[in-house]
This record gives sequence, C-alpha cells and structure tokens, in this order.
Amino acid sequence: MAKRSKRLQVVLDLAERKRKQADQLLAEAQNRVLQDQQTLEQLQQYYSEYANNFYADGAAGVSVSQLHTHQAFMHKLRQAIAQQQQARQINEDQLARVKEHWQSVYGHFKAIDSLVEKARDEERIQEEKSQQKQLDERSQLIRPPYI
Repeated sequence: MAKRSKRLQVVLDLAERKRKQADQLLAEAQNRVLQDQQTLEQLQQYYSEYANNFYADGAAGVSVSQLHTHQAFMHKLRQAIAQQQQARQINEDQLARVKEHWQSVYGHFKAIDSLVEKARDEERIQEEKSQQKQLDERSQLIRPPYI
C-alpha cells in the first residue's frame, strides 16, 4: 500500500492546478479593471481638453451649427464616459468575486499542503523509529567477545 503522503500528493497536485487557474483568473480580472481605469482617465482627459479648446477657440465667436456640433459631441463623450464607468464597476464587482474565489482556493491548497507535510513528518518519524528499532535489535545480536 502506498504511503499516505503519496496518496495525498495526488490531491495536492489537483489543488495546485486549481490554485494556478485561480491565480490566472485573478490576474486577468485585475488587468481588466486596470485597463478600464486607464480608458476612463483617457476619456475624461480628452473631454476636458476638447471642452477647454472649444471654449478658448470659441471666445472669438462660433456659429450656431458649430455650437450644436460641439454640444452633440460633448454629449457623446459624456455617454462614453458613463458607459466606461459602468464597465469599470462591473469589472470591479467581478474582481471582488474572483478574489473571494481565489482566497477560497488558496486556503484549500494551503490546508492540503500542510496535511501532506504533516503526513511526511509522521512517516519520517516512523521511519526513524523503525531504523532505531532495527539498530537496537542488531546491537543485541552481537555478542561481546568476553562472553
């Protein structure tokens, strides 16, 4: 029969595979949130620059059609910013769920890892006791020369 640590190693390998998958999911979710934040900042910066440029150029006067075009474009930018904020919030919520999953998987992996280590320690202690017993038995078989 295989040693307990060897049997548990299969379970540990499976838990490690799941942990690596959870690591990858966590990294992907974090990257999505980071990308969303960067995109949002770019949109907000562009919105601000466009508005400032229009108002600076418009100080000399603008036509009604230019004003309508500007207002329509600003409205579309505000919509894009709102959509990006919504996408970021959705991905942040998903990141929170992925973190919970990762913590659960990581905790399970650590528990199994410590169980395997405990089994190995017990086996090592048992092996040392067995070796000591064999040494003791052998030493009793050897007769001193004076007997």
